[in-house]
Amino acid sequence: MRRFVVIGQQATAAGDFLLIDVAGTSGRLDVLLRCLRAALLVSHGLRRDTVVYLVLLGGPRAPRVVRFDGSAIRFVRPDERSLGVMVQKALEAGLEGCGFVEIRSGLAVAEGGLDAVLADLPRAVRAVEAPSAGASAYVLDEGARDIRDAEIDLREPVFFVGDHLGFDDGSRLLLAAHGVTRLGLGPVSVHAEDAITLVCNELDRRGA
Repeated sequence: MRRFVVIGQQATAAGDFLLIDVAGTSGRLDVLLRCLRAALLVSHGLRRDTVVYLVLLGGPRAPRVVRFDGSAIRFVRPDERSLGVMVQKALEAGLEGCGFVEIRSGLAVAEGGLDAVLADLPRAVRAVEAPSAGASAYVLDEGARDIRDAEIDLREPVFFVGDHLGFDDGSRLLLAAHGVTRLGLGPVSVHAEDAITLVCNELDRRGA
């Protein structure tokens, strides 16, 4: 199972954005929706071995996380509006319980931010004291060692991705405390969704 964690510094944690203007009314949630599509969808299908977390840090309802589990979710369309509808309905649903609460099969929401994601990850990744914590957890960062020159644990890799603003200081400190390995994707800066596409392609090639 591969996982992608996309952090939206200003992406709204409420469902009151306009579907006709997601970019202008949601704190750039549209960036995260494109990342979701890049990580989860392929031509005529879904990646059933992928989980995507959208960390929403904007607005009075923040922080919250929406989780998409490719092994269980159904009826996912690739257009941005349809993905926005799914996120909107998830954010508007009533929550009962702690941790991730399933809204429908494969779609869940949790109160909290990056801490809620880390608690949901495999123990070897989330345990600060684990000496191998960085072996399967990676943060995409410009100027870091190129992914083509790095060893990647293909069993349970987790990739942390910043939005168009990158990473906030708090997220960087928390990921550093968990020993997450920095990886780069080449000499040219690319959009977040394109970075995810490059990572998926690299994993596909190695897994094949």
